[in-house]
Amino acid sequence: MFNSANPCQEFVFEGDIIERVQIFKYLGILLETTSNLDSAMEHLVIASRHLLFTLNRRCVELRIMDVKLWCDLFNTLVHSITSYACEVWVDSKKIKVIEVVYQGFLKSLFRVRKTTSTSIVLAEFGKFPFEHYAWGQALLYYNYVSMVTKDRILGKAWEAQLAMLAAKKKCWARSVKKWLL
Repeated sequence: MFNSANPCQEFVFEGDIIERVQIFKYLGILLETTSNLDSAMEHLVIASRHLLFTLNRRCVELRIMDVKLWCDLFNTLVHSITSYACEVWVDSKKIKVIEVVYQGFLKSLFRVRKTTSTSIVLAEFGKFPFEHYAWGQALLYYNYVSMVTKDRILGKAWEAQLAMLAAKKKCWARSVKKWLL
């Protein structure tokens, strides 16, 4: 349980008191007491850039020239890290930074300038912008959590999202519905 406005309030789940923390790392995502995921995304961007550098270096060392193989390696090693938990941070302004990593990789394969039209490069590869993938994942996750039973912790979180939505407060569900409509 993250630090809340009422430090005396205890939260209990299935009879256990939830400990209060400032930062919590859950499956590779840094969750903080702030209401955004900026630091978590910065961590993903750094990890993605490091993996991309390593991927490019190893492909050059091994003299891999097949573009399809490079793309497959990118999807397996880098894209999987870059898109990790994108379902919950897709509405962040920092998604543009991740888009730059994705587009930079594709442009480097074509050996074109950074100023080359991204639309042309994406079309040549038959790809869509990373943001489209992330929103697709968010919509799938939205559909999934809306069907989770209320007795599970995810179901309780969904109920809280619906309450925030009804109260016209900023929440993840509002961002997904806004994008969808």
